[in-house]
Amino acid sequence: MKLKPSVSGSFGELRSNHFHSGLDLTTNRKTGYRVYASDKGHVSRIKVSPYGYGKAIYIDHAGGYTTVYAHLERYSDRIDSLVRAEQYKQQSFAVELFFKPEEVPVEREEIIGYSGNSGSSGGPHLHYEVREQATQKPINPLFFRDDIADDVRPQVQGMKLYCLADDASIDGQHKDKYIPAVFYEKSFHPKGTKTFTAHGKIGIGVQVLDYFSDSWRKCGIRSIDLFMNDTLVYNFLIDKFSFAETRYLNSHIDYAEKVRSGKVIQKSFVEPNNRLKLYGKKNTYTTELKEGDKKNFKYLIEDFAGNQSVLEFSILGEKALNIDSQPKEEALVQVSYNSTFTLDTLGFELSIPANALYTDANLFIHKEEKQNMIAPVYFIGDRYTPLHRSMKVSIPVPDSLLKYSDKLCVAGVSGSDKIYSLGGKMGNGRMSTETRSFGKFTLAVDTIAPSIKLRKAPEGNNYSARKTIELIISDSFSGIRSYDCYINGQWALFEYDAKNYRLTGSFKHMPFLKKGKHELTVKVVDNRGNVTTKTYNFST
Repeated sequence: MKLKPSVSGSFGELRSNHFHSGLDLTTNRKTGYRVYASDKGHVSRIKVSPYGYGKAIYIDHAGGYTTVYAHLERYSDRIDSLVRAEQYKQQSFAVELFFKPEEVPVEREEIIGYSGNSGSSGGPHLHYEVREQATQKPINPLFFRDDIADDVRPQVQGMKLYCLADDASIDGQHKDKYIPAVFYEKSFHPKGTKTFTAHGKIGIGVQVLDYFSDSWRKCGIRSIDLFMNDTLVYNFLIDKFSFAETRYLNSHIDYAEKVRSGKVIQKSFVEPNNRLKLYGKKNTYTTELKEGDKKNFKYLIEDFAGNQSVLEFSILGEKALNIDSQPKEEALVQVSYNSTFTLDTLGFELSIPANALYTDANLFIHKEEKQNMIAPVYFIGDRYTPLHRSMKVSIPVPDSLLKYSDKLCVAGVSGSDKIYSLGGKMGNGRMSTETRSFGKFTLAVDTIAPSIKLRKAPEGNNYSARKTIELIISDSFSGIRSYDCYINGQWALFEYDAKNYRLTGSFKHMPFLKKGKHELTVKVVDNRGNVTTKTYNFST
C-alpha cells in the first residue's frame, strides 16, 4: 500500500493456537486503500470466505516465492469479475479458485485489490505474507523490505521456574514460581533477587514481547538463546515455519498459565511430543540440580532488527524436600501421550488418539447429574491441558430424547454452566463429536430456527438511492450452516460477514436487476437443520 508502514502484528507472533504467518499492516482504522502486487507474477489462487482470511489473493513470482494479501474489502475490477462469475456459477459467496500461470498475469505495483476487514479480522488492516512456493511455508516478510523502523529492544516481562519431577523444589517448595522482570543497568533482571534455590529437574521459561519504533502494538521476537554456565542449552529461532506444525505453539508456551492468567511464557524446555522444527539446540529438561550446585543462566533474546535483551540469574542447589507421595485421586486417569487411549465407562465413550497430548497427563474423568441439564455432565480433563489432535466423545442419548435425534448435539459446558454447541452425529444410540479441547460435555437440543432481519431499511423499502441491501442473520445455538438469497426467484450474490452477522447484497453485482418492484426471499439454515425463510418486497 502507499501508506507509511505501521505494523500491528509481526511474523512469528504468538497467537491463539498458532504462530502469526505474516505482517499485519494498519490502515488508519479505514478500509479501501489500494493494494499493489509486490512484484511481477501471476494470480495462482483466490479464496473467499466469511471466516479466516476473508477475501484473499495469492500471487506466484519468479524466484520461488508466493505473496498473500488477506482480509481485502474487494478485488480489482478485473479479478473481481472472475470471482463473481464463479460465485454465480456455484451459487455461493464462499469460493476457492486456482489459476494456471498464463491465466491471470499481474505486473509489479498493479492494483490487485483494496484493503478491508473481511473474514476473522479484528479491525481494518492488510495481512501480508511471503511464502516459499514449493512448500507454502511462510517466511518473515522483513527479509524482503527495510522500510519499517525498529530500534526498540525486546521487553522481558518476567520469567518462571518449573518443578518438573515429583521430588523437585524451588525456594524450598514443590511449586512453580513466577518472577516479574525489571530493567536497569542496560539489561533485565528478576525483580527482588537474582539468585534462587532449587532441587531436582527444573524448567525455565521467559515472558517477552517486542515493539516496533513509535508503536504501542505488541509484537513477537525472532530468537531466544538460553546459556547455562556460558554453554548454549536452548535455542529458538523463527524465520519461517510450517503450517502443519503451527499448533505445537500450545506446547512451546505455558498453556495453563496463559489460560489462567493471560501471561504468555515461552518455555525453554521441550516436551516429548513437541515436534516444532524451530529449535536449534533443545533440552528435554533445562537442568537438574542437587545440593551444592551453582548454575548461572543468561537469556539472550533478539528481534528481527537485531535489537537484543539480556536476562541473567543464578540457581543454587538446595536440599531435597521430604515430599510425601500423594495418593492419586480416584477420578484421575493416567494417559500416555504416545499411545491411543480409550474409555468406555460412566456410560460414555472417549477416544484420544496417540500424540494428541504433548506429554503424559493425569486426566480428571467424572460424571455428574445436574438439574438444569437434559443429560448428565461428563468431565474430561480440564481447560488447562492442551490437545493437539481431536478426541472423540460419544454420549448416550436417554430414551426421552430420542424423538429429538435430528435436533440433538453434543454441548460444551462453561464454568458458569452455560452451554455451547459442539455439533455431532447420531449413531448406535449415542451422539458423537470430535473436539480439540478438554472440558465438560453434555447433550443439548436445538429446535430454534435462525433469525432474519432487514438492516436499516429505507422508508417504504425504497432502495432507489441505495447501493446495497443489508440483512442481519443470526442463530442462538448451533450456528448458521447455510443461507441463500433470491430476488424475483433468481439466486443473488449476498456477501456474508460472519463476525457481524451481516448479509450485504450489492446491486451492481446483480446484473439481472432492473429498476422497479422486487421480491427478496432469504432462506437460512442452522447446523441442526432448523430453517427460517422470509420474504421482503422492495423497489429500486
